[in-house]
Amino acid sequence: MDYNYLYLVILIVFSWVFIILSLAPKINKTKHFATMGPALMIRATKNRGTLDAVSKRLPAKAIGRISTVLVILGGLTAFIMLLYEAILITVVHIPSGAAPSPLEDLAIPVINPFIPLGYGTATLVFAVVIHEMFHGIVARKHGIKVNSVGALFFVIPVGAFVEPDEKEIMAADPVVRRRIIAAGPGINLIIAVICILLLVFVMMPASTPVHNGVYVESSTAIDPVHGHTIPKGYEIIKYGNISGNALNNLETTSNLTPGMENVELFNGKTYTNESVPTGVVISDLISGFPAAAHNVSINSIIYKINNKTVYNINTLGSILNNITPGTNVTMETMSFGGSVHYHNYTMKTVSTYSYYAKNDPTANKNAYKNESFIGVGITYSGIGYEPISYMHSLVFGGLLAGSGFYETLGLPILGLSPIPTALSGLFSTPFNSYIFFGIVNTLYWLFWFDFLLGIFNALPLSILDGGQYFKDSLAIASRRKHLSFLKDQQNITKIYYVIGMFVFMLLMYIIIIPYVHI
Repeated sequence: MDYNYLYLVILIVFSWVFIILSLAPKINKTKHFATMGPALMIRATKNRGTLDAVSKRLPAKAIGRISTVLVILGGLTAFIMLLYEAILITVVHIPSGAAPSPLEDLAIPVINPFIPLGYGTATLVFAVVIHEMFHGIVARKHGIKVNSVGALFFVIPVGAFVEPDEKEIMAADPVVRRRIIAAGPGINLIIAVICILLLVFVMMPASTPVHNGVYVESSTAIDPVHGHTIPKGYEIIKYGNISGNALNNLETTSNLTPGMENVELFNGKTYTNESVPTGVVISDLISGFPAAAHNVSINSIIYKINNKTVYNINTLGSILNNITPGTNVTMETMSFGGSVHYHNYTMKTVSTYSYYAKNDPTANKNAYKNESFIGVGITYSGIGYEPISYMHSLVFGGLLAGSGFYETLGLPILGLSPIPTALSGLFSTPFNSYIFFGIVNTLYWLFWFDFLLGIFNALPLSILDGGQYFKDSLAIASRRKHLSFLKDQQNITKIYYVIGMFVFMLLMYIIIIPYVHI
């Protein structure tokens, strides 16, 4: 992490907040300027006819009704995501040194290192502008006066705002007011759905992988002298005599003899051939177990165990599973430092059960008592890879459902959005690749900002739309006989603050705990 950059950004943000809050009393006395917390609002009180014109042409009332449902779904989604993350942080301890930068909690282009300046700024501004505009459009459709519209700044332009007349909107029926409040996050979620559908059902089918290979996500140099390795970001088209779909299971079904093997690669533009160390690579030694006790070389390849050749990870597992724990075994390894070096080790195995008992008791099984364990972390040929078909679905949002949900949202963190030029070159497109993937990236970032802005604003916090929405929902619910106790405003206030405080504490827990030594 570049801490000088981090400190500079923090200094700029805190300076902005200090100046705005210090000058707030004077700023708020002016006609065209106001503050919204640490944000600066530039007001325009004329030329609001656009809102009236749009509200007449759009089914704004229907959008308001739909939005009331979407806010419930969005708020539940956000709450479940927060709860899941809090549980994950609690169960899986993250060392404070490995905690994400606090800048990653700010969805502001450039300040957040994962959000690109171009796509990020354009789509963030659009998401905020459309959010605020629909508050005003639905308000006007219901006859509520809009006092002003304008631009919103927090260090950089971050969008727009619409100010319905406070007296009129608070005097309105809670059903109407709830539609107006819901329209902002609701339109964000509608746009997010439209964008992801365009990505999955229009853009993805229009693009196909050039080859049926595997994409190299990570790579470790096994030969430090000659540098023979498979570069990250390349596609493996052929590995020895293995090609096509068989590459997808290279690490578990390879029949290649450990040693040097020829690999054909494609980087989106050119084809290259490379001879690389091949086989099951020892990527890590687990402290307290046999391999670590015998100082087995990391980045060496397991050639044989008890004179049986180890072709792949499944072969290794099969050999060890058929050896009684506590048995002496011989392991022959290969290391590469300009030439091949062979090393022999004799060690006494332990049971796989003993490993899980120490490191993951909940995953332990009695069957592991009969399986041998030597204590090594392994990869195949030092690479991490995914089928190109999987990468194709991933970057186009096709894995959003199910277990791919967080991966799709995490594409920026994975370095896959905007889609790297090298990766985009692995797919054919119906027209100019730069234009095609420019559209893909724009649709993704529109989805990303609108989805997160929509669900976050649906949370029942006083500073968000979800706060007033929740209050109005309780007021509407009080009209039912069995919920008449909600007619007492004090009861609504108590429920509102308890729920709001719980959500706020959940947010603080997620932000703070990763930086605390436990």
